[in-house]
Amino acid sequence: MSRKNKTQFTYIKINFYVRNKEAISIGKKILACSLLLVLMALLPFTAVKCSSDTDKSKIRLTSSTGKSINDTKSNDNNEILVGLTAALCNENFSDEAIKAIAILINTDYEVNPDYFDLENKDVYLSKDTLDNSDKEYYSKVERIVNSTQRKSLTVHNEKFFIPYSQSSCGYTLDSTDCEYITSVASPWDSFSKSYDESSECIGVSIDGINYLCKNGANAEQALKWYLPEFQIK
Repeated sequence: MSRKNKTQFTYIKINFYVRNKEAISIGKKILACSLLLVLMALLPFTAVKCSSDTDKSKIRLTSSTGKSINDTKSNDNNEILVGLTAALCNENFSDEAIKAIAILINTDYEVNPDYFDLENKDVYLSKDTLDNSDKEYYSKVERIVNSTQRKSLTVHNEKFFIPYSQSSCGYTLDSTDCEYITSVASPWDSFSKSYDESSECIGVSIDGINYLCKNGANAEQALKWYLPEFQIK
């Protein structure tokens, strides 16, 4: 093959690869948008599914025997919930997304408060260490957390620790520890800056919650997408 033909052949291969990669990317976006439309249609019916009976004799990872936020000083624990929620979200999160994350964190803290390292700045945002630029964001989170009125996620009036990740690879996984946490599609995670095709997410995608809420879902609807067996009380 002549050098000119080789050059043309190489150009064709590269051009085909680029076009194919663009087509795959577009396909993912179309799939995400299509599923979002289906989700918006199905969300009103998820509450019906959540009320179905489940065998309570099956093994559970953790129940609501952990310390409740309401069991100790209310003000101190409210500040803890605000700090944990503020650390997990950011300024780009919608109000409904922050509300959903607050409900999730409230549940997990009540079940297992020792899981959270309050000395870790990535886990807990302390009000005392805030810069002036962060105080407005913190006040916003504080207002939203207060509006949740300590709502929690439950199954048959029991609380379970619910794992979460920043984003998924396009779907979440079944939990081997909690039968009520099942795999669901989360294709919109492909729009997340933290998206990784090799990542594994069990439970809730934090960026997925924010995406759903920014596209019309409220806090409870977004949570029910990832946790269809749970109720919010």
